Amino acid sequence: MKLISYSDASAAVAMACAPGPEELVAACRVLGAVASRPAVGAVASPAFNNAAMDGFALSAEDTAGATEDSPVHLPVAGELKVGAFAQAALPGSGCALRVATGALTPFPLDTVIPLERADIIKRSGAMMLRIAEPLEQGRNLRVMGEEYPAGAAFDFTGIRLHAGHAALFAAAGISELRVRMPPPLGLLTTGNEVRPPGAPLALGEIANVNAAWMTAWCAERRVPVALAQHVRDDPGDLARGFQAACESGARILVSSGSASAGRHDVLRQALKKLGARIIFHGVAMRPGKPALFAILKNDVPIIGLPGNPLATAAGMRFLVWPAIRAILAMEREKPRRQPLADPCDLREGHTHFLLARRSAESGALKLVRPQRPGHPGALAAAHCWLRLDGGRHEANTLAASYPL
Repeated sequence: MKLISYSDASAAVAMACAPGPEELVAACRVLGAVASRPAVGAVASPAFNNAAMDGFALSAEDTAGATEDSPVHLPVAGELKVGAFAQAALPGSGCALRVATGALTPFPLDTVIPLERADIIKRSGAMMLRIAEPLEQGRNLRVMGEEYPAGAAFDFTGIRLHAGHAALFAAAGISELRVRMPPPLGLLTTGNEVRPPGAPLALGEIANVNAAWMTAWCAERRVPVALAQHVRDDPGDLARGFQAACESGARILVSSGSASAGRHDVLRQALKKLGARIIFHGVAMRPGKPALFAILKNDVPIIGLPGNPLATAAGMRFLVWPAIRAILAMEREKPRRQPLADPCDLREGHTHFLLARRSAESGALKLVRPQRPGHPGALAAAHCWLRLDGGRHEANTLAASYPL
């Protein structure tokens, strides 16, 4: 097994995973997708002048010269409610209208006095608004287009879209847009000793932690799973599993287990049966050294990961995720730089991926302990991943950190 650097491995994966096709998708379905072109809105924000709070709408010009000794009295001529506005109700100057938050506030009304600050008096049976000082025009008024105008372009190209984008598209009147959707994955776990989670275990058997974790990881990231299947340590079964995943629409195939060079590791044999071209087998990364990357004849990539839970997790995060990002035409991921809470010594010649927690006191990152490749509990205890080169790292060294 000839090791290549992690940097070379991730670059090879990204280079082999061409951007996926653009799709015209309804705005309500874009969560997790990546915008491929700018979108143009049809509606301004706000779409019309409206009150920022409950109160009384009036024209600031009508309050000019008002003083405590010589106040202005404006008759309360009606009410502006939220909803469709009747043109017949358009007010003139010289009056005030009671207004609800969000109600259209038409010209010449350009100012709102909050309800709690309004001085209402009765005069000859009429309701009057008493004003004892000049008011500033535009106070407590949301002005049409102050956030963005109708016809504004929103360029989120290369960015994964979340609920905030969905809110913006709804407000701007954008019903559909061009995106790249996350590629469906085919997830295969291997091992004669592996049993479904929750099943009774005989001595020597283990639960299928990786199947549970990989499907949950995909669900968190809104990455669809075309097929998730467990197969025996048999090259024919594994090859058939890969074929079934392709037939199910998987754009990336991921296997967990049987990636090493032992007598019972069957991944290479399965790939030979399929006529796959192996790009690399062995990466100078810990955990995950036996990771393999191959391409099927139909150009579908296969990423084979070691079966230890943390090795599978590191491979999903730092090999599979770059492949997904490449298909989504996203830029190379940039880590945050955060200080280490404690010193650590790491084996030279490898890139190390370690799970860490933020210290509640200092905010520095503490390595989760214990943390060995077979310890799935470290995944539940962690706040982030760290990427560190081999060698000694002192406390307060800035480390590259990545979301889980």
